Amino acid sequence: MKPAAEPADTIYFTLQELGVIIALSVLAALSGALVPSWIFPDTTISDFVYSGLGLPGPGAGEVVFGGILCFWLLLGLFLVKKPGTAFAMAIILIAIDLMAGSQALVIQTLDVLVFVALIIEAISQIPFVERRPWSYLLPACLLVLGITTLAIAILGCATTGEMDTAVTGLPWSYYLFGILGLVCAFICCRYQVRYLLAAGLASMYYMLHFWLFWGSGFAARFPPDPVMIPVLFLAALLSGVVSAAAAYGISRVLWYLGKTDGSNSPDQ
Repeated sequence: MKPAAEPADTIYFTLQELGVIIALSVLAALSGALVPSWIFPDTTISDFVYSGLGLPGPGAGEVVFGGILCFWLLLGLFLVKKPGTAFAMAIILIAIDLMAGSQALVIQTLDVLVFVALIIEAISQIPFVERRPWSYLLPACLLVLGITTLAIAILGCATTGEMDTAVTGLPWSYYLFGILGLVCAFICCRYQVRYLLAAGLASMYYMLHFWLFWGSGFAARFPPDPVMIPVLFLAALLSGVVSAAAAYGISRVLWYLGKTDGSNSPDQ
């Protein structure tokens, strides 16, 4: 008679994987919500993106928060290596936000976590996005948005802040983001990784969600000057791409150090 099989720790995630998911979710909550509110109280984040980086608005601050969220969700996927990890982290993040109560929580500010997680989950599980012609989608977006941003700067149409104040000096941030867009377009043509596309599109949706659903009414926060939309989308796209690259790099370092499961290399 065969011995009975030992019951699994959990139905889908093991206890170790659940521990990783919970730990990363707590770190994501701290770095994405609590820590910025302590370090940058009131409107300091806005001062940074508008006065420091010289970006137009509204929504430029979401470049920071969207990139942070994408970083932790992708790091969870890389470490746990199971579909549904990002979604599980989003649910835990919502629970943490509800329990913390440090900000006015409405449905618009919570469902974006789920949508971003679902975008990352979906695109990360589709292998054909790394094949032609889909593999050119991310480089093409970076190229078009980068050229558009440079053209806006060259033509003297650059603005900054939520009131679209005209930039009087050299719009260095426009040139910086435009050139970075072109450089990243070249790199993404060389290294066609679906996680870069997943994080980039998720970060762009994070900003779009802000424009459409955060505010007194539908699209109340939409940029008053539509010409600035490509600039903000480029900043969000770059934020997602950089966060995905950072998450992948850290997962590789952890794998080589033996702090993750060494039987399989992190997904490419």
